[in-house]
Amino acid sequence: MDIITILVFSCLASAIITYGLGISVYTKNPKSPVNRLFLAAMLTASFWAAGEFLIWQSTGPDEIRFWLKASSIWPLVLVLTLHFVLAFTRHPLSERRNLKYLIVFLYIPAVIISLLEIFTELVFTVTYLPGRGYIYIPAVGSPVYYAQAVMFFCLSAFFLYICISSWKNEEKKREREQILLVMLGVIPIMFSGIISVHLLPYWGIHIPNLVFLGFVWFSLLITSAIIWRGLFMLSITSAVTDIIQTMPDSLILADENGRIQVSNRSATALFREISPDIKNQVIGTLLPRQSGEAIQNAIRDRSTFTDMEVVLDTRDYRVVSIAGSPVIDPDGNPGGIVLIIRDITGRKATERALRLVNEKLSLLSQLTRHDINNQILALNGYLQLAKEKAGSPGQERYIAASMRVAGKIESHLRFSRQYEEIGKHDPVWQPARGLIEQAISDLAHDGVDIHVNVPVVELYSDPLTEKVFYNLLENALRHGGDHLTTIRISAAAADGDLVIIFEDNGAGVATDEKEQIFARFYGKNTGLGLTFSRDILSVTDIHITETGVPGTGARFEIRVPPQSWRYAG
Repeated sequence: MDIITILVFSCLASAIITYGLGISVYTKNPKSPVNRLFLAAMLTASFWAAGEFLIWQSTGPDEIRFWLKASSIWPLVLVLTLHFVLAFTRHPLSERRNLKYLIVFLYIPAVIISLLEIFTELVFTVTYLPGRGYIYIPAVGSPVYYAQAVMFFCLSAFFLYICISSWKNEEKKREREQILLVMLGVIPIMFSGIISVHLLPYWGIHIPNLVFLGFVWFSLLITSAIIWRGLFMLSITSAVTDIIQTMPDSLILADENGRIQVSNRSATALFREISPDIKNQVIGTLLPRQSGEAIQNAIRDRSTFTDMEVVLDTRDYRVVSIAGSPVIDPDGNPGGIVLIIRDITGRKATERALRLVNEKLSLLSQLTRHDINNQILALNGYLQLAKEKAGSPGQERYIAASMRVAGKIESHLRFSRQYEEIGKHDPVWQPARGLIEQAISDLAHDGVDIHVNVPVVELYSDPLTEKVFYNLLENALRHGGDHLTTIRISAAAADGDLVIIFEDNGAGVATDEKEQIFARFYGKNTGLGLTFSRDILSVTDIHITETGVPGTGARFEIRVPPQSWRYAG
């Protein structure tokens, strides 16, 4: 058996070994990007090796040319192998945010060279060699040939730089050994490729590509690394990154200057609206100033803190709880801080709803025990008087008074039923203009013009908010007096808040009544409408006050905090 036969069958052996090794490594941890890249590199290498084997089994030029073009994916093998090394050594270029650079500077040139080899003979060409038959040789003199040679040398040099620098900078012995084994496995592939494609043809030696002997050697080293050094194995240590990335809470590691070095997917999603890429951002830029300063002080003082509640500056209202612990370097100096950030928006909403329910229960208890009881006593008194005055002219007066008391009892009970609904359902985003227009359509306002100038905004509020606008309009129509002709509703942003103004040209509200009108049972009617409205708005920290000038009309100002409003769309 001559040397060429041995080399030909080494191609077949390489195809089988690399395929099996790629599958084996992938099954050890299918979710790992490193294992996936290794599988891709090994599968393409296996296909390349099989093509080389079939080239040397062919005798005619067309058959050789077909398998030569079929195995032209070899540039992708080199690029995938380099990408694997970048991911394995945790080089910044392997991060998802830098994938575009790999595509532009590695994958696209590799695909172009592969396509040129498929559709032209500017890289390799088939020729007849006396005594040997048809073989393929490099297309020396072609600019494409020189371009692929430059690419090959650049990839090889970059690979050596990455491996050597990673090996020197790695502090853990186990990881250093793994990097060394990978480097010792890939180096023979690089050098055997240089020898086969560039040196041997120059000397007139045409044999099967020696690169596949390099792949066999690489497979043996990787196998030994898997067995003896735990390479590609999913262990507690190697799984830490995956565990951190899948945590439901946000995790951030910042250096001593507060600059973010590591974050998981939850943290990226939490702060995406504030900053699309939070790496290397100062943590203080993502949080309110006071919270950022507190974290910076904790880094300086090496102190630990828990349950720091922060309202994020996001479009939707979001509250987080932050816990932090200092990181100390080997010399005992502050090295940074680890932050665990939990979204507690739902919890805060539940706490608010529970607090509101307790307040409602207290009020309803008062209504049942005191107010309704008093009304029933009055009703019994009027009925007793009516009984005593039976047949006299005063009887009708007492019966009318009894009916008024019964009407008040009915109003109290109706109010209690409505009041039970406040906070019963979670707040939702509602179009402000739609709520106002619905309230207007539910009221007869003949002779009164209602002008609405409200931007396209949404309110994060209790589902009963439409009743607030209804009550304000009804109050204006009921108590505005004979001079009421116009109601104006407008809204505008002010210092981050949204201020909604309800104003009319009616009688207005006396100065000493501006706060009293929101008290329970104050007023000429039931005295419950504005109380009801204020409590509905308070579910999401929205406040209402009366700021009009007596005699010129009522003016209600609804101030919506930043977390409870947003521009629609």
